[in-house]
Amino acid sequence: MILLWGHPEERPFARVLRALHARGADPLVLDQRRPMTVASGTVRTAGASWNLAGVTAAYLRPYDAARLPAVTRSPARTALTRHARRAAPALCAWADHAPALVVNRPSASATNAAKACQGLLVEAAGFAVPPSLVTDDAQALAEFVGEHGAVVVKPGSGIRARVALADVHDPGRMARLATCPTFFQRHIPGEDVRVHVVGDRTFAVRLTSDAVDYRVRDAALKQSTVELPGDLPERCVALARALGLVVAGIDLRMTPEGDWFCFEANPAPAFTFFAGADQVAEAVADLLHAHRPS
Repeated sequence: MILLWGHPEERPFARVLRALHARGADPLVLDQRRPMTVASGTVRTAGASWNLAGVTAAYLRPYDAARLPAVTRSPARTALTRHARRAAPALCAWADHAPALVVNRPSASATNAAKACQGLLVEAAGFAVPPSLVTDDAQALAEFVGEHGAVVVKPGSGIRARVALADVHDPGRMARLATCPTFFQRHIPGEDVRVHVVGDRTFAVRLTSDAVDYRVRDAALKQSTVELPGDLPERCVALARALGLVVAGIDLRMTPEGDWFCFEANPAPAFTFFAGADQVAEAVADLLHAHRPS
């Protein structure tokens, strides 16, 4: 049995589900917005139950259950709030230890919630990583800027936020720095390449934009699928495996001098934003379908 857990209307989830249906698969879909219980290896929803021992492959794209609108709008002690507090952690615990193929195990996804930590692992895997600093000290930041020049400020956790050039000459911003340790990196000029790793396959997209962060809405972004040069495909697959990830979205940048830097490896890539999304969805579906019971 193939299991999908998350929000069925979320685009990557929906695209993989559609690809599985095209292969004749009928996966178990656990909708996070619906109450469920998990106990003794069994998932129960209204009028149905499934033994998790029958799961051979799972695709996980859960949101933080406690922050789902359906949960936050519910009174305390309802079935939905119990689901957020108990069922979701129980499913994550199962996913970490199940003998099934799991895309991806929650424990393997944890490094993305601490970018400085993940950067050390990425560097250990052989990729260049921009010099980084986590600090709440304005003097330490000034010294970092003095050494490296232009610096970007970015989220140090897994919460998505805009990457921007750090303005160290803004007194107001520098005063606020003391209230929260912040993640800075040397700005690396060049061209972005997003690599989606699916098992031992890679799908690369070149991203051309004048913006510091190509994801911002007003960025003039051009995308094109590309072939990675040399041994980069193998290195990206090896990085994903070193992080314990079956599927990953790896953010690379090639400098004008031809050097490659790696910024992060996303364990739950929203691949539908990028060119070639159908290929990625098909590859994920192939991977899950290959692990169905014979």
